[in-house]
Amino acid sequence: MRHRSAFALLLLMILFAITPVEASLPPSTLEQAVKASFLFKFAPFVDWPPTALAAGERTFTICVAGGDPFGSVLDDVVRGQKIAGRSVAVRRLQAAGSAAGCRILFAGHSDDPGYAPFAALAGQPVLTVADRTGGPPGAMIEFVRQGGRVRFHIDDGAARANGLKISSKLLGLAISVNRK
Repeated sequence: MRHRSAFALLLLMILFAITPVEASLPPSTLEQAVKASFLFKFAPFVDWPPTALAAGERTFTICVAGGDPFGSVLDDVVRGQKIAGRSVAVRRLQAAGSAAGCRILFAGHSDDPGYAPFAALAGQPVLTVADRTGGPPGAMIEFVRQGGRVRFHIDDGAARANGLKISSKLLGLAISVNRK
């Protein structure tokens, strides 16, 4: 049964990867909805070390730092969902240093010249995600637009350095993978 669920998620991710970002929604709204969906769907394809997900922890938290491009879309995507048997919550951070308890951190744009939300997370098992254009450098997964579609690059070396193992299925969907 678990393999069927993982396969279904993989098929959905492939659908999002090959579906052009154009439909009845305004392009920016649809693009953010696709990114929000990806953000949530990355989780089942990442293995966190056992110490990262405490046994008594009931919530899997996706955090957003800096500018929030999703608005309520991300909340709508995760409402009622579970990851690793835990309910999913979205938390907007006032400061990147307050990322305790985050399992995924999306860092949006910031005009602050000292903005480096991933620096405080070095060595911690937090999956970091950003937009390649407009987001801070150093994310493990970076969203890009390619041919009108939302795609992503993966820095697998950075993920492994932080104790995360990204599934070969997800690595296979990336347009590039840095393994160093």
